[in-house]
Amino acid sequence: MGIDDGRQAGGAAKSSPALEASAGAQLRKIRMSRGLSLTEVAQQAEVTKGFLSQLERGLTSVSVPTLLRVCDVLRIGVGDLFAYSDEQVVGSGSPIDMGGEGVAEYLLTAADTTEFQVFRSVIEPGGGAGGPYRLDTGTIFAMGLRGSTRLIVGEETRMLPAGASTSFSGQTLHQFDNPGTTVSEILWVLSPPLLRVARRPS
Repeated sequence: MGIDDGRQAGGAAKSSPALEASAGAQLRKIRMSRGLSLTEVAQQAEVTKGFLSQLERGLTSVSVPTLLRVCDVLRIGVGDLFAYSDEQVVGSGSPIDMGGEGVAEYLLTAADTTEFQVFRSVIEPGGGAGGPYRLDTGTIFAMGLRGSTRLIVGEETRMLPAGASTSFSGQTLHQFDNPGTTVSEILWVLSPPLLRVARRPS
């Protein structure tokens, strides 16, 4: 596998620089706490040192598969990068960054929810995950809220217009994108929630 800069050609630009900076800052903080250099993490995650530096400073977007590789090198779960709400009524959701191009995502479950996790993705035309990936969860339920989102599970393509739903194992390679000309939105339910490795007691 070659060096990857984490970007998907033709994807829409990330719409929340402040959010990227927050996720990147957490990656940098965790990397430094592990005593790892930019070069070490970049080589193991198969990205360039320059790209990783930009990611940590919130200056670039990253595909979901690349972000997950960086998390693996740092021995954390992608859930460690989320901002969790301590409120029982979450409202419109806490912004999160799971990677992807032209994707804005919001966590809809509170920090103390342990059986499942719900978030929604708003996907610009041409936006998406940027490649196939697996998640550390058992079951994923997905439901289209508006527009039409293309979900590829293994070798199968599933279109999710508003009101349509599907489910699959999080361990199955999957990816999503918006092939249309208008914004699409999808609701995800994951059971169990994504791991927060760094928050587990040692």
